[in-house]
Amino acid sequence: MVYILLGILCWFFVSDNNNLRSANNEEKQSFQLSDILAVLRISTTWYCSMVIFGVFTIYAILSYSTNYLTEMYGMSLVAASYMGIVINKIFRALCGPLGGIITTYSKVKSPTRVIQILSVLGLLTLTALLVTNSNPQSVAMGIGLILLLGFTCYASRGLYWACPGEARTPSYIMGTTVGICSVIGFLPDVFVYPIIGHWQDTLPAAEAYRNMWLMGMAALGMVIVFTFLLFQKIRTADSAPAMASSK
Repeated sequence: MVYILLGILCWFFVSDNNNLRSANNEEKQSFQLSDILAVLRISTTWYCSMVIFGVFTIYAILSYSTNYLTEMYGMSLVAASYMGIVINKIFRALCGPLGGIITTYSKVKSPTRVIQILSVLGLLTLTALLVTNSNPQSVAMGIGLILLLGFTCYASRGLYWACPGEARTPSYIMGTTVGICSVIGFLPDVFVYPIIGHWQDTLPAAEAYRNMWLMGMAALGMVIVFTFLLFQKIRTADSAPAMASSK
């Protein structure tokens, strides 16, 4: 119902900027296969896709956080359900805008760099979860680590669609770029759940969750690498006009 109301409001209040696109001669008359091929040849398309891929892997892993707290820390199902509400509802609503506020008002000013910093923080959090996995002691520490990981994930999810724009993706292929990034970036939704479910069915709980945290660490390591490559590409694109004007 909320989405229907938002759609109606967008219909009346969000402009399509048709005049601007016509003035810039960037509006295409019909979709062409060459658009997809052209986008696939752009390196930043793959960088953005891999950033989304890694962050979405953490998003999928977080769905097992309440099970982790009940199985490893002995938290009651009622308390774990409240944790699930906090992570899936409250954090999802607040952390995305908070990531945008951090980007706007901090010295970083770059969504790509903020995602990279959040990924480093998330990697450190996963390292702590991995260390405490075999011998969990404090429930409060487990809750704190899960909440911190949730913050880094949802804040990054609120920012990763800004990466194609920051990478100077031309507006006439922006829709195709976002579509390709969606196909590649959301692939973890296909395989993460069956893999973790298989681990839970065939391995002891501690070993299954250890593998899950290792998967998350690999995903965030990938995010750190590709945000670095993407930011280098952005810096190169930004410095090119300055070098041209100085000649």
